[in-house]
Amino acid sequence: MYNKSKFRFSETFNNNDGKTSGSGFIGVWLGLIAGFGFVAGTFGYFFGLADTIEYLGLVLKLVGASAILLGARKIVGQIVEARKPEAPKPAPEPDPEEKG
Repeated sequence: MYNKSKFRFSETFNNNDGKTSGSGFIGVWLGLIAGFGFVAGTFGYFFGLADTIEYLGLVLKLVGASAILLGARKIVGQIVEARKPEAPKPAPEPDPEEKG
């Protein structure tokens, strides 16, 4: 279940390691702007304003750019995680019953 008390908007911009991601920051803002632009374009379309379809085409490009930036953040984060050296695992302790 979703626990809204644990959500922080500032964490939306962070990578897996807790650092702020530039592509995530810009991607979220472009997504918010594109959402508002879509709502404005939809009202413009219903009120019959000229060139609304071209405007909505530009908003669609903003949505695409936002998706690319947010996807790049996730993909690059996975690549960085994969390249990190693994910590050596401690040797397993011998079983006291086997000593005999």
